[in-house]
Amino acid sequence: MSEFIASLLAVILIVLIITGIIMFILPRREGFVPEFLDQGNVKQTQKTSTSSYAQETNHFKLTPPVPEPIDGVQTPFRVNMFNSYMV
Repeated sequence: MSEFIASLLAVILIVLIITGIIMFILPRREGFVPEFLDQGNVKQTQKTSTSSYAQETNHFKLTPPVPEPIDGVQTPFRVNMFNSYMV
């Protein structure tokens, strides 16, 4: 019976040593630090959050000019999708 108790104490001691080593090693790893993330998009969003109609682009579509009526007589021929006219 004393051999059983001695082996049980040895197993418990080994488990405690392994648990202590794990507890000693794991907290030393560097965790995730959100301060290191790029916050540029957040600042841009906060800057334009007060104005919902702010235009942040140089591109805009020009309105097409109003087509002028074509002089001449329409012919039965077509060029691509356009009717041809004879002046």
